Amino acid sequence: MPTSACAACRIQRKKCSEDCVLAPHFPSHDPDKFAIVQRVFGTSHFVKMLQGIKAEERGEAVNSMVFEATARTEDPVHGSANAVQQLQKQIAEMKTQLESMREELTNLRSQYDKIVLLLNQGSLDAENAVYPTDALPQPSEEILYEEVDPMLLWDPLWEL
Repeated sequence: MPTSACAACRIQRKKCSEDCVLAPHFPSHDPDKFAIVQRVFGTSHFVKMLQGIKAEERGEAVNSMVFEATARTEDPVHGSANAVQQLQKQIAEMKTQLESMREELTNLRSQYDKIVLLLNQGSLDAENAVYPTDALPQPSEEILYEEVDPMLLWDPLWEL
């Protein structure tokens, strides 16, 4: 039963043997994956690196090298180091944001505890200290419930 050539052998225009080191990692339906690795590392160098790795660890090594090759094509100078640097920067920013949120949460808990303490004491003076009502003008009941004739508010000059 003939087997289809792996993407690596297909790109190299070779016959794929049963003991092909690249076949398990580069299926024939995904030739771009090997093309990127070949362009960056070269086929012979890549095969030598894979042969020096235990068979059970080769899958992870291939994935890492594909990632590095992709990063190198996008950023030839820094490669994956640029992606790592960006992620480290994001982690640092998130840690700073997390710390500020923790501080804010601590402050809010402290305020909540103070309010609960003051409310439990039942002191009107304490409640006024937390929620000062003196600053807001209190409407007079006389003004609120006074009957006003709407005709007194009507100005015939507005209709001109």
